[in-house]
Amino acid sequence: MKELVQDVLSIFSPQSVNPVLIRAGLSQREIASIQPFGTTSVSWATSMEELNAACAQKAREAGAVGYHITDVESHKPGSDGQPLLAAKATLYNIPDESGNDQLTAGFIL
Repeated sequence: MKELVQDVLSIFSPQSVNPVLIRAGLSQREIASIQPFGTTSVSWATSMEELNAACAQKAREAGAVGYHITDVESHKPGSDGQPLLAAKATLYNIPDESGNDQLTAGFIL
């Protein structure tokens, strides 16, 4: 019974995520301190590769060190017959010495 309770609790416990890092040369200390600071979205991709590349580009433009795609949806096909994909992603950055994100918190592209 004890194991069952632990298994059920683990399902509802917040899980740590490992964002895709897009900035090279980060120390282990910097990687360990990465925090979410905002979100972005993409709504026009025709493949998962294109969706991932678009999220990475938006994260770079926002100055983020990483991103994590949190939601993917498929929409009606475009004019070429391919379904359009949309995604939301959480952006990550390294807090400065005072504990604040280096970028404006809640930044949305």
